[in-house]
Amino acid sequence: MKKKVLTAVLVTAMILGMTGCGAGGGDKEAASSTNEKTTFTYWVPMYSSFASRIQSFNDIAMYKKLENDTGVHIDFIHPALGQEDEQFNLLMASPDSLPDMIEYNWTAYPGGPQKAIDDGIIISLNDYIDKSAPNFKKAITDRDPVLSPIYDKGSKTDSNQYFSFPSFNTSNARTFGGPMIRKDWLDELGLPVPETIDEWTTALRAFKEKKGAVAPLTGKRDFFIGKLNSFNGAFGVGQRLYLDGDTVKFGPIEPAYKDYIKTLSEWYSEGLLDRDFATNKDTLIDSNITGGDSGAMMGYLGGGMGRYLEQMQTEDPSYNLVCAQYPTLNKGEKNNFQLFEGDVTSRYLAITTACKDPEAAVKWADNFYGEDGYMLVNFGVEGESYTMEDGYPKYTDKVLHNPDGLTVNEALSLESRATAAAPGFKQAPEYLEQYYQFEQQIDGFKLWSECCDEARKTFIPYGVFPNQSESEEIAALSTDIETYAQEMLLKFVSGQEPIDNYDSFVETLKSKFKVERYLEICQEMYNRYLER
Repeated sequence: MKKKVLTAVLVTAMILGMTGCGAGGGDKEAASSTNEKTTFTYWVPMYSSFASRIQSFNDIAMYKKLENDTGVHIDFIHPALGQEDEQFNLLMASPDSLPDMIEYNWTAYPGGPQKAIDDGIIISLNDYIDKSAPNFKKAITDRDPVLSPIYDKGSKTDSNQYFSFPSFNTSNARTFGGPMIRKDWLDELGLPVPETIDEWTTALRAFKEKKGAVAPLTGKRDFFIGKLNSFNGAFGVGQRLYLDGDTVKFGPIEPAYKDYIKTLSEWYSEGLLDRDFATNKDTLIDSNITGGDSGAMMGYLGGGMGRYLEQMQTEDPSYNLVCAQYPTLNKGEKNNFQLFEGDVTSRYLAITTACKDPEAAVKWADNFYGEDGYMLVNFGVEGESYTMEDGYPKYTDKVLHNPDGLTVNEALSLESRATAAAPGFKQAPEYLEQYYQFEQQIDGFKLWSECCDEARKTFIPYGVFPNQSESEEIAALSTDIETYAQEMLLKFVSGQEPIDNYDSFVETLKSKFKVERYLEICQEMYNRYLER
């Protein structure tokens, strides 16, 4: 069992990557009591960004507030950082020691969450939602005409069994990163912020020849030949698995992907693409951007752009890093492939069969889908981390200008779960508007969000997962396909393999690595999702 669980966790990650009311009381036997409070045990991985400041989610203000309001105490259990999958395996191998609730990527369970229900690990919520979860029921039925149907499909199995309380994204701001470029350099060189591939080529050449950039465009491997969309969208293809209408496709075997790789190869050969992109670490990218060796990058709004602007504008007020649109081949076209966080993320709170009072647990979890829970998750406790100003939740100086010198991200980790996936609704627009401290970040956030509705159409939802009969086969196929694809794409870009051999690479993916069988299984998975 343990090996199968870990395999399923890994393959689900690969599949998606190759593409996010008061509680009732129980009786004395149903739950232990702490100062007459109902108590539940709750197993949940700790975010690394939280771990340096808190020992337990009990230290977060939102959970203290919720306990005070509901009379329910939560004993959080956090696996050691980096050992989450192994510890999850141990839980699945010892069902007699299950906690009351587990927050995890249940779609990665071998056979999917329906198998977890059938195995007696977690319970179906179908018998509880109508009676005990009115907020959640509204979320999946009529809260939003576009999102509610998506929330509904992502919350249940192919057999229409609701298996968890997921993390739902609530705004259209899902593109949290993308292409960034030195606007001060462009202005100096008389160049516009690039929109097309040709304009990018011109700008990168100018950075190399006139600004002395040794790695004009930098970033990590995943942005160029991995799982994260970037310049590939200009050619109308996804990096790995993506949707074309209701058809599941695999980017590298599509003819247009060859054109994309050819462009990267030309940039690499000309010294426009960082020659170390395949092995780049954050420290080297930081050095490139702050040291003037790079004038453009694929990166993130928060941990990337925000840090660079704060550091560099202190040293040089003229320094200006801005977001560019995801590029196209021709002016006026749209790039529908972006960094996109799904409407339903991979964090699911499930109630286990060990819970003696599931109705009370359901009522407690339902809090996160009501208005009060929405505010707690995204803003924390009113009067402490935010105040209402003309109907707008405004973060206090405790968050925006923390007296202990904490960043906004660090300060929020003590107040709420706004900065990471959590059961309930996240990514409130007002949170994002304040989280991004620089005008350049907000402009980028708005720019990329304009294409969110179209990007959603190409994104394979997290609720698409293999059933029991598919799990082992697709695990083997995806591992072999991705290993071979990474190896060969790197060779094509770096010139170790001539681009003329690309068609042979595609044929090998089909004949030896059975990519068409892989796509057939993925299509069946997606079809079942649509039928829920």
